[in-house]
Amino acid sequence: MTTTTLPEAHHQAPQATSSAPGRLGRLTALSFAIGASSALLLTLVAAFRGAPEPVLTGSGLIGFALGWALLAVLSSRRTDEPQRWAAVPAAVMGVTGIVLAATAPDDAALTTAGWVWAPAMLALAAWTAVRATRSLHSKARAWLVLPALVLLALVSLGGLVETVRVTSDSASMPMPGRSVDIGGRTLHLHCSGTGAPTVVLEGGLGEMSSSWSGIADDVSVTSRVCAYDRAGQGWSDDTDASRDALGIAADLHALLEKSGEPGPYVLVGHSSGGLYAMTYAAEHPDDVAGMVLLDATNPYLLEASLAGKAGGGSGPLALLPSLARMGLAQLMPSSAGTNLDARAAAAFQAFESTARAATNTVDEVSEYARVFPQARTLTTLGSRPLVVVTLADKEATDAAGYAAQQRFSQLSTNSALRTADTTHSGLVDDRHGATFSVRAIADVVEAVRAGTVLAQP
Repeated sequence: MTTTTLPEAHHQAPQATSSAPGRLGRLTALSFAIGASSALLLTLVAAFRGAPEPVLTGSGLIGFALGWALLAVLSSRRTDEPQRWAAVPAAVMGVTGIVLAATAPDDAALTTAGWVWAPAMLALAAWTAVRATRSLHSKARAWLVLPALVLLALVSLGGLVETVRVTSDSASMPMPGRSVDIGGRTLHLHCSGTGAPTVVLEGGLGEMSSSWSGIADDVSVTSRVCAYDRAGQGWSDDTDASRDALGIAADLHALLEKSGEPGPYVLVGHSSGGLYAMTYAAEHPDDVAGMVLLDATNPYLLEASLAGKAGGGSGPLALLPSLARMGLAQLMPSSAGTNLDARAAAAFQAFESTARAATNTVDEVSEYARVFPQARTLTTLGSRPLVVVTLADKEATDAAGYAAQQRFSQLSTNSALRTADTTHSGLVDDRHGATFSVRAIADVVEAVRAGTVLAQP
């Protein structure tokens, strides 16, 4: 009997999951796409819900952390080239994002933290780039991972430069005027000149006391004139109180009372500052001797009154503080014009590009749905002098806006509607436009003093 010897069977070990060509690249792309999408979605949801800057930034970091975590997990389970190093940026970004979102530090704390987070993220970008270069053998490294890390490095450098700039400016920028305690916090007030009635200047969105420097210098020759910073602006303290027109009017009333500046006043409001001036006049009519509205924002249009969701968010505008924190606001041209002296222009430029200024803008816009109806409560100034300044091209380009200027002029039986050949911002920061504004202020002051009727254009 012949015995046939069969070849000995070889026991094969379980085959490791092999990286098919492009599999690691596809998983990397998928992880990055999910991370970027999550960061965008979480940030936008937070923005439309009115979340503050640290919550928005934290939400974005959590989204990006998810992408890095997916790369670490999927590459370990689906390929034989695990990218476990990706767990490090995932952990750093995730923990940082959770801490920011949970604690929501204020602007001062975020500025101080810039000395830590910016160098730390720069070091993380460098470390991750080295590990990716060693371990990630895919075109995705060059097309996705390294560009993302370069962007992270640039953001970190921008944040560090911004931290240095803000810290330096706050230490070197002298404050004109004085700080007045209005009850647990202070507002900045800068007054000059003599002669009643005192002129009080109320700036528009993004403006501050320094924005009025050129106009205040001219008005102070014949009258007492005061410019101030609303809460969160310039040299004034921040506040958690409402930034609607009633809150701003209450702040201004307390400021003028505590400062000892006697009334009644001639209120001057530019742009949205006109809405605050109108609300002040409705709330404190005995404090108002006259008014000048410089291309004031239209509060009568329904769509305009819905510009911000009351008590809610301001949409993508809410991203501005985070972008400014990275130094990106420095890339935008300054709106400081020819009507400011060097010191006032430097102060305006230093403050307008900060995350704090951006936060102030977002906070004010988010209250517009309350502000517009509040401004409409002013139905008459009686016979108190009122000059309304509009723009030369407004009648042709903005019929509703021009109609609002006409309606403003009907608030007083002693009023004048005048047309200036300048731009909206030029009424304050351009020499030609500012001269027109100064003339309007001087005419109202003179009409108050003499008890006369305003000259018509």
